Amino acid sequence: MKVRMVLLSVMCFWLFGLPSTSISSPTVITFDNPPLNPGYITTPYQGLSWSNFYCENGILSPNIYPSITNGLYYGVVSLSNVVINGLGQPAEIDSATNFDFLSVYLTGGWHSNLNIEVQGFGIGGLLYDTTVVASATSPTLFTFDYLNIDRLYFNSYGGDVAFGYDGGAQFVMDNFDFEFVPEPSSLLLTALGGVSLVAFLKRRRP
Repeated sequence: MKVRMVLLSVMCFWLFGLPSTSISSPTVITFDNPPLNPGYITTPYQGLSWSNFYCENGILSPNIYPSITNGLYYGVVSLSNVVINGLGQPAEIDSATNFDFLSVYLTGGWHSNLNIEVQGFGIGGLLYDTTVVASATSPTLFTFDYLNIDRLYFNSYGGDVAFGYDGGAQFVMDNFDFEFVPEPSSLLLTALGGVSLVAFLKRRRP
């Protein structure tokens, strides 16, 4: 009886008296800190792997493209950098650690009313599938709340030419908000082991 009481006291201290060592918190990727140079994102960046995402300075983009203001310029939310899907083709974000995809600002690069399909994958395969419609002249915050995924797939299509120049079905992304799914802390696992030990001792009591 005394042994069980001691073990229960220790477990309560572990569970409620000490903070978890694996608590995660949301991260907003602005693509400005650490800054990215123009070009395809070299992975990993901010703990994620990026496929077919190209970084641009949105503020300077009217000087780079055919001397017209475009969705890259309008899509800037913080500072100057944004990312686009290269050549308007599908793009992907992967992670070795599961994460929650919370929200992101999206803008049509060259098309108004651009359709952007966003799929989230996890252990069970395709878990989420949402299509949003983005403006070409202002960034829109879309909330997804895709939980416990390891891959995001983006596919953009349709819309109407917005600036008199058809640069394809590129979307503009800024302020990508996500958080890694915390793993159980070692203290919690130890406490659970203590619970199992108490149950074992109780079964062995004559």
